[in-house]
Amino acid sequence: MTQHQDATSSAITLKNAYDSHQIWKENLSRAVKAQAAIDTTVIARDDCCDLGRWLYADGQRPLWGKPEFQSLLLHHKEFHLLTGAVAEVINQKQYDLAEAYLSNDTQLAHSSNEVGEAIRRLETAIRA
Repeated sequence: MTQHQDATSSAITLKNAYDSHQIWKENLSRAVKAQAAIDTTVIARDDCCDLGRWLYADGQRPLWGKPEFQSLLLHHKEFHLLTGAVAEVINQKQYDLAEAYLSNDTQLAHSSNEVGEAIRRLETAIRA
């Protein structure tokens, strides 16, 4: 496989991982509406979702030294820490507070946006 094919494959994988990553926020919203408990041990870990598995895979080793990769790793970890905290609030049955944490102008929303931006920066670096 050529370097260009590797970069294209990585970019496609990143896009798919990001799309599935957004499901975490949707799962939290559904849990609030259903007043259902969430497994915080999984949601708070940054290596359990598709994006996390991609980030920590041995195949990404050539990217580990890139600042864009490190930035994505950091923002992704923060996102999962925040989703874990929201899940804890849901499990404590503080649904109004959880809903507030899930609104558009919150640290979680900002963190999610940062993950998206970090992915775009890494995709650009991969293609360069």
